[in-house]
Amino acid sequence: MKNYFAIALFLALVQAALAGEAGTATIQQRAQSFTIGLNGSVADVTPLFGPVREAEWAPDWLPRFIHPAQGVQREGVVFSTTSGDGRDRLWLLTTYDLRNGRVEYVVITPAFTASDIKIRVLSDGERHSRATITYRRSALAPEGNTEVAKLDRHWAEQQRIHWETAINEALAKGGIHD
Repeated sequence: MKNYFAIALFLALVQAALAGEAGTATIQQRAQSFTIGLNGSVADVTPLFGPVREAEWAPDWLPRFIHPAQGVQREGVVFSTTSGDGRDRLWLLTTYDLRNGRVEYVVITPAFTASDIKIRVLSDGERHSRATITYRRSALAPEGNTEVAKLDRHWAEQQRIHWETAINEALAKGGIHD
């Protein structure tokens, strides 16, 4: 397994320490997972978790590609997004393995949080699959603790319902493509 998250987290923690943020309060980390049932095969579903294809089920998804400048779905892609509270997030697609149903990201919100997101899609019958999505989020400054605290069971249930409904609606519309 690649250590992109460990490297990114280390660099973000160094940044926080140099800024005088670390050590002033307890910095928190939390992980949370949810599993969704999807009406499509692993081959049909896995690409929908990539940075380009996510827009097919998440209309507010607007990545700005940095490397390469044109949007693609492959390991090493770097892009940014803006969160609902206006914070810039830097994303690195660390794993894009269609054959094995794995998509993984590292997400840094500078001086706020560092996260890794792991998506694992497994077959659940001929035309069905199940995807388990796991978020691990670490505060990089005391202000990030509130964002970390959001990863609770209630959050996971809301995400499960949203992702499962939106992706299955996209699959039903036949809007998926290669």
